[in-house]
Amino acid sequence: MIDWQSIDLDVIRQHATATHRKAHGSRPDVLQIRYEGDEAVLKDYTYSDTWFRRLIAPLLVLREVRALKQLNGVTGVPQLYFVYNRYAFLVESVNGVAASQVQKNTLDNEFFERMKKVLDNIHEKGVTHCDLRSAGNTLITPDHQPWLVDFVASIHQSSRWNFVGRWIFDQFVEADYGAVLKLKKRLAPGLLTDDDIDKMEHPRSIAEKIGRKAGRSVRYITRNLFTKKTK
Repeated sequence: MIDWQSIDLDVIRQHATATHRKAHGSRPDVLQIRYEGDEAVLKDYTYSDTWFRRLIAPLLVLREVRALKQLNGVTGVPQLYFVYNRYAFLVESVNGVAASQVQKNTLDNEFFERMKKVLDNIHEKGVTHCDLRSAGNTLITPDHQPWLVDFVASIHQSSRWNFVGRWIFDQFVEADYGAVLKLKKRLAPGLLTDDDIDKMEHPRSIAEKIGRKAGRSVRYITRNLFTKKTK
């Protein structure tokens, strides 16, 4: 296994073999790295828009890095390899495709049970993902193992005496499980049970609604105040 922290960031970028996402506005570079036979993924806000990079990106990196450190060793979550600076960090590469690219009716019920198990382990560590409704944040390996990526929207469990914070955390736990049902409806609707359908028909929790409105507001502000407008 390569000692990634001994390799300069510029050298890492020179060994990019694919671009999963190109930096633009509030988005980071997400690069596939291959160095001496080993694979990794670099997430780097260095070339995001200037004001976003200076004011917002370091906060996003801190949040995601904190989640990955807390989830170290959890199967189904990429391992954090190294944090280069306040804009860039390197994680384990997963040999899989985004759920958004998977053909309908190719997954069995065991896959969704495994995905719920990954979430069980994540929640036990005091983290919620909060963005699994984006199918691109679930990777599926050739043997149908789920991997969850992009923890930039994650929420951490509050202290035992912070009752409001813990209640909000519990709401987002339920939202994570709700995202599994949404993915099942999208990729394997024939596997939905009556109980699944009943859960999906319930309105979203108050905390989730507030969180999603807040998320949309934050994205609107950052994209309009801290990123360049294209003509």
